[in-house]
Amino acid sequence: MAYFFLNSNNREHLDHQQDHDHGNPYGIPFILILVFAFLEFFGGIWTQSLALLSDAWHMFSDVFALGLAMLAAHQANKAATKDRQSRIELVVSMINATLMLVVVVWIVYEAIARFESPQTVAGGPVILIAFMGLVVNLIVAQRLYHQAHSHGKKDNLNHRAALLHVFGDILGSVAALASGAVIYYTGWLAVDPLLSILISLLLLVVTLNLIKDIWHTVHQK
Repeated sequence: MAYFFLNSNNREHLDHQQDHDHGNPYGIPFILILVFAFLEFFGGIWTQSLALLSDAWHMFSDVFALGLAMLAAHQANKAATKDRQSRIELVVSMINATLMLVVVVWIVYEAIARFESPQTVAGGPVILIAFMGLVVNLIVAQRLYHQAHSHGKKDNLNHRAALLHVFGDILGSVAALASGAVIYYTGWLAVDPLLSILISLLLLVVTLNLIKDIWHTVHQK
């Protein structure tokens, strides 16, 4: 990655202004996701929305995943060989996939409990919080997608894992938004755990795809 070794101070200043982490694109997404994860978590408790809580827990897993991705990218940039970089990315991707599976199991477990014992959900606030979460996740996804296509990270397992988490959050925000709207306008409480299970199944599909990619990568070494 030659841009790390540019001798021009002007070029370095320009790169710094365009993206503070030009070679490590996870800094700003990490901060955005971390701040909103707390907001959504407490919002989920306040509104008693499983969809919001599910998305909040997934965002917390994103915080950990993006933190690991930042560490992996930093260590990879210092690595003496490409093999070491690949090993770092592979380990982080495995952890990311494991986190996704844990989130899926937790969502399904809580959803079943909600079917058996429905809880009142404040639909209006859920709509507002979920919409804000959707905006945050779209911003983060755009940054990571742009980095992948502009700086040659499209085939980087570590980067793909980070994008997987963010895309899962987008789906979670859409589900929470729909759940809040249905509850607000119809009062149908079962939609909250129902959409939570749907989003968990979607997350399971993309996580299994990531695991398949990891498996292929391991067997190619």
